Amino acid sequence: MNKFLVGGLGFYNDAYDLFVMDVVNAVLTEQYDSETYSSAMKSRVSADAIVGAVIGQLGFGFLGDVFGRKVNMVFTCCLLIIGGILHAAAYAGDGRSTLWFLVAARIILGVGIGGEHPLAASTTAEDSTNSANHSTSVAKMFSLQGVGQVTAAILGNLLVQVLVDGKPGENSDSHLEIAWRMLFAIGVIPALFRGQIAQATTQQKARLDFILRNYGVSLLGTAGTWFLFDIVYYSQNLFSASILKVVGLSNLSLQQVTNEVAFVSLMTLPGYFVAVYAINHLGRKKMQLQGFFFMAILCLIMAIFWDDLKNQSILFIILYGLTLFFSNFGPNMSTFVLPTDMFSTPIHSTCHSISAATVKAGAAIGSFGFSIWVENESYGYSGAFYTFAAISVISIPL
Repeated sequence: MNKFLVGGLGFYNDAYDLFVMDVVNAVLTEQYDSETYSSAMKSRVSADAIVGAVIGQLGFGFLGDVFGRKVNMVFTCCLLIIGGILHAAAYAGDGRSTLWFLVAARIILGVGIGGEHPLAASTTAEDSTNSANHSTSVAKMFSLQGVGQVTAAILGNLLVQVLVDGKPGENSDSHLEIAWRMLFAIGVIPALFRGQIAQATTQQKARLDFILRNYGVSLLGTAGTWFLFDIVYYSQNLFSASILKVVGLSNLSLQQVTNEVAFVSLMTLPGYFVAVYAINHLGRKKMQLQGFFFMAILCLIMAIFWDDLKNQSILFIILYGLTLFFSNFGPNMSTFVLPTDMFSTPIHSTCHSISAATVKAGAAIGSFGFSIWVENESYGYSGAFYTFAAISVISIPL
């Protein structure tokens, strides 16, 4: 139970730190002009945590198998605390320099987030008392990612309502800055409460040549599907506010946008809980297939009827929320659990980290590319949803 709580709290913390950028993007867009906070800068601030996560997953996944989970999880926790403090304190004179400071802080935080994933997954999987509880234990821990995402959206909405809504002119800008700094600072609190994990088993060193020779095909399967899925998942979850701002009435206030982001995040949360219940009854592969199937259908509908749906905010939010629901009750859960099922204990962390680090390249593509894609007149939001549908279809047979 102790390992579950510590691992689950880590995933809660990681999700909060990653997905709080959805609301922060909306706040920074309101605070700065389009030249200072350009689409390129928005992509950097959003995606550089993913770049750091690749480094963290590869590095700490391997080190976890060599030196043990305990010492490495303590170190990743320290990185989360340091990174969070740097976010909240980010300042370098003018606005653009401050944003570059934020980019650097996102990389440091990302290394901690990335290191957390393979260590927590492996520790929880190995702590399961029997094979029947194995997948459910990992799924329960991973479901706290959804709670972290919802917390970020709701806190963002509340802070905007209290600090920003109705504040005029320069006063509004100062309150906007307080809002995003507080959102980052809150992310430090869960990391401060993380306890140490006792590692009961003796671990063998993981040899990369042994892993590739004996598990290469399995790694290709877990990494390939996860890579494609994360292009879609991070594009949608890091930029929900940007998408919702162009749907329905024009000139939506920041408060209205964060209201919608909070509502959508609440729609996605049941997907995690349904997945926890269904993962042993339905099976990991079947759950993944049905998730990709419904994601493809829903994204295709939003792509084809984008011009109509963007003027029907309620209908669009329902379809968009359902897409995220089936991503959680589907590949988001299954792609995380499968590597813990397929690889033996001495190489859990290394194999999970290789899979996860490979797919974070997909997350980086989605995070860097989304703002640029949707601002391209020949591509736009409709083109983005066509791409998401195509990726979902391609992923079904993998």
